[in-house]
Amino acid sequence: MAVIPKYLTHYPNMDSELPFHIKIHRLENGFPSHRHDFLEFSYVIEGRGTEIINGVEHPMVPGTFTLVMPYQYHEIISEPGAPLSLYNCNFGIHLYAPGEQLPGIDLHQAEDLLPSFVLLPECEQERLRSLLAEMREEYAGDSLWKQSLLKAKLTEVLVRFDRFRRNMTGETVAAPFRKGRGHSQQPSSIWRVIQHIHAHYQDDLTLSGVADTCGFSVPYLSELFKKTVGQNFLTFVHEVRIRHACGLLAATEMNVSDIALESGYGSYNTFSRIFKEHKGMTPVEYRKRKSAAVELISNR
Repeated sequence: MAVIPKYLTHYPNMDSELPFHIKIHRLENGFPSHRHDFLEFSYVIEGRGTEIINGVEHPMVPGTFTLVMPYQYHEIISEPGAPLSLYNCNFGIHLYAPGEQLPGIDLHQAEDLLPSFVLLPECEQERLRSLLAEMREEYAGDSLWKQSLLKAKLTEVLVRFDRFRRNMTGETVAAPFRKGRGHSQQPSSIWRVIQHIHAHYQDDLTLSGVADTCGFSVPYLSELFKKTVGQNFLTFVHEVRIRHACGLLAATEMNVSDIALESGYGSYNTFSRIFKEHKGMTPVEYRKRKSAAVELISNR
């Protein structure tokens, strides 16, 4: 019987004005197959193993940098006696402004045409490790302009990765790739739609309207959402809107009714109902819990 990969729905700081998290993981036995709706990169410090992304396997050795796109299935396997230590960074597409191009990520050119990983040359490994250490230190602190500096460093990391993978020769790219356990390659054309929704979540979005804008038929887009994202179109739109609302509730003092409008809901009652369906509490209760958590941390 096939095992359905776990769907991870959260990471630290996901519902804040800084949807970003970085840490160092030590994986004795790897990490089982899973997927999530945020972006993730890893950089191997030591150890050996393999990673399988959408059924395609590549080696993980010191100097390997990997970018996993949202909704891709991936699994990490550590070699016995050589556990993997790696930087792991999660960040949301909404870290960048709606409609803004994510650096090093071509949402319109199929991402599956580019390798998801690269083994950096030794001269670049030290530079990247230093940059990641700076990111981790900045993330742990609370200095002025923290968010701007982290975003600048993240941009540099993604750009450097993309430059190296585009410079890889066809032979270098093809050689390490081989089919492994997991799922077949998913179509990347859904990215045009995902980017459009993130850029226009405040608008009155409909399946037929988005399909027409992005050049899909309605039945095909509906099926593409279910197959690639694992949920229907409307549920995804609500998810994007509610996540934006969570950031505003946690990081601002905006009136909740104004947050409803800012998040794409013309009615506070509709916003409150859908928010509770997704979060298990009302927007007001969510704000109180977030405020209490922040106060608790501040008083330690």
